[in-house]
Amino acid sequence: MKKQYYVLIYTIGIILLPLLTRAQSYPKLSVIETRKATKYYHQMVGEVEAEATYQVQTVIPFTGLSFRASVDANWSDTYIVIDQDTFRVRAEEHETEGLRYSQSALLVFDKPLQNFLLHTGQVQDSLVISLFNAQASTLTPALRQERLTEDEPLCKKPALVTQEEWRAGLPAPTYQRASTQVAHVIIHHSATSNSLADYKNVVRNIYLFHTQDRGWSDIGYNFLVAPDGTLFEGRSSGRQSVESDNIRGAHFCSRNSGTMGVCLLGNYNSAIPTDTALATIMRVTSWKLEKEGLDPFASSAHSTNSNLGVIAGHRNGCATECPGENLYARLEDIRLATDELLATNCGEESEPQAFNVYPVPNDGMLTIALTQPDSTVILDVLDMQGRALSLPVISENAGRLTVQTQILSTGAYIVRVTTSRGVLTRKVLIE
Repeated sequence: MKKQYYVLIYTIGIILLPLLTRAQSYPKLSVIETRKATKYYHQMVGEVEAEATYQVQTVIPFTGLSFRASVDANWSDTYIVIDQDTFRVRAEEHETEGLRYSQSALLVFDKPLQNFLLHTGQVQDSLVISLFNAQASTLTPALRQERLTEDEPLCKKPALVTQEEWRAGLPAPTYQRASTQVAHVIIHHSATSNSLADYKNVVRNIYLFHTQDRGWSDIGYNFLVAPDGTLFEGRSSGRQSVESDNIRGAHFCSRNSGTMGVCLLGNYNSAIPTDTALATIMRVTSWKLEKEGLDPFASSAHSTNSNLGVIAGHRNGCATECPGENLYARLEDIRLATDELLATNCGEESEPQAFNVYPVPNDGMLTIALTQPDSTVILDVLDMQGRALSLPVISENAGRLTVQTQILSTGAYIVRVTTSRGVLTRKVLIE
């Protein structure tokens, strides 16, 4: 028995020794401090070779990190290793126009760390490493959770965690806030890991990344939404009379006037947004659009796009994957849900009269039949970007309309019926 024990120990040692030796054989990265370390931020630079692996020891514990390299840097093969977990480094998707360097996306971790292995991939020469310690303050109070419920008043400002709450212990914003009249609600994703469970920690790391490293005066978004539905206030109005939803952000292609940014935490190129998170986004859009008198299916000119939707994705303004394929695909559902809320006076009045649409799927003629005739009826057919389409009307009376749909391409469309009692919308499929 004792012999078998020693054989087992020897075998384990034979397996682990090369791994341990290999890990210890990586050179330590020699770095120079570029900004004096604080308890929540440190920046340093080191010279690296391509396709090399380095041990990196940090001066402060970190819960987030990012990198900068030469403007033409390719991050595709760069990664870090922490406790045998591999984290790929990706290019930053938000507000990178005009930079004289290449900026990586933010990596966030649920607990403070002190070292990591860095594999450079194709990155070489000078590499700037920025470290963020979002848990630096021991005075941070327990976060008050504000998940929206079905009892929340519709089209009213949703319950949220204020910036003063989630930012406790971190430096305050450093700017005189600028206001803007919002005509577009821009949807983003943070592109951070989908495995993170401490959402306050994620928001605090984004705040440090934006203010300490990117040099912005505040967090870039007006609101942030967690996968569990918790809503966080982003940009704070401070002591000014302007409300936070009308504070100009730093989130939309360096042209932020006229926009409000809403960011869903996570990466939605790989994950599916939760219904709870989408419900919170819908509460935010219905409140804001009702407040500003905006149509969720409308569009108007913006400096980034001559036909930008009232509810749009980051990618509608500039070249980026944000808000991720899976969240971008749900924008039409957000528009539809927002429109249905607004059409019923945000749930304060009884449902307007219903209508039937047939045949669905449709292959040439579409009939809209009202359950109660109405001589004021107006019919609109919209594409999924909210653009109104002109279709030939075959027949029309107070209770029924028939339009020709043969000119439409295959896909989904929105039928919007306006009557004396309100507006209803419905999605139809054209084959």
